[in-house]
Amino acid sequence: MTDDQLAVAIAETTPAMLWMGDAEGRCLFLSRALRRFWGVDPHHLDDFDWSSTLHPDDVELLAAPFGQAMAQHTPFSVEARYKRADGTFRIMRTEANPRFDQDGRFQGMTGVNTDVTEQRDAEEQARYLMGELNHRTKNLLTVVQAIARNTARSTDTESFLDTFSSRLAGLAASNDLLVSKDWSAVSLGALVGGQFDTIGVAQDSRVTFEGPLIQVCPQHAQTIGMALHELATNSLKYGALCDPAGRLTVSWDRLSPAHWRMEWREHISREVPTPEKKGFGHALIVDMVERAVGGEVQMEFGAHGLLWALEVRS
Repeated sequence: MTDDQLAVAIAETTPAMLWMGDAEGRCLFLSRALRRFWGVDPHHLDDFDWSSTLHPDDVELLAAPFGQAMAQHTPFSVEARYKRADGTFRIMRTEANPRFDQDGRFQGMTGVNTDVTEQRDAEEQARYLMGELNHRTKNLLTVVQAIARNTARSTDTESFLDTFSSRLAGLAASNDLLVSKDWSAVSLGALVGGQFDTIGVAQDSRVTFEGPLIQVCPQHAQTIGMALHELATNSLKYGALCDPAGRLTVSWDRLSPAHWRMEWREHISREVPTPEKKGFGHALIVDMVERAVGGEVQMEFGAHGLLWALEVRS
């Protein structure tokens, strides 16, 4: 096999998209891989204008480096979108070197095109995910700071750590659920169950929660989850969960396609006095929920227990 035959064999069998152009930028040779990409008949190579396959928005992007390299007879590398034979645009990285004859006269460029579409898409997805992670991390830290600041205002030094840690556990439970769902909508049932898990309470004859499938968005899930955790820890300290004869029911229902209601209802055997002052806990389960969810919270302290209800119209 001669050197020329070997070169042709390599060019025709390699998966690399090789090409050769003349001093005017016209195609002299396209490897089989590149001909397949563009759908070019090897017998009509003279009629093929590679620049016609450029994405209209990338013409100027390619013009400067290509024009400069052709004028100065220097290597160049550039990425642009080209239309494939099936009509789709693909991102191609072109790398080329100048070619000269024995007398040093410029003969054109020889290069290779590499389809980097998947690589660029993956990089763009990674940038998007990093941006989302940064955004969510900042939001989460803002929430944590608010919890710490307001918990410090409403507790003494001895009880701060326990109260703050408990509230963080509730926030973490909601976040764990959101992560498991790829930060998409989560069900109220899973949200309620997750908060009861953090305090070590399971459903039994005294504790029940039930309702149809209702999905809430991540932003609403975080706030509702924190409210449920606050209600649960309060119940452990003062309500139905600390009363051997107490009962707790959490229920939710869809009143219309865009309207749902959730109720937290406690019954206690002894009489429960109404709290004399409103602290951060009240802000968590009423004010923050109403602002974040855009719903309406109802809260009633009966003689034998608490009713907390959230009604949302979307």
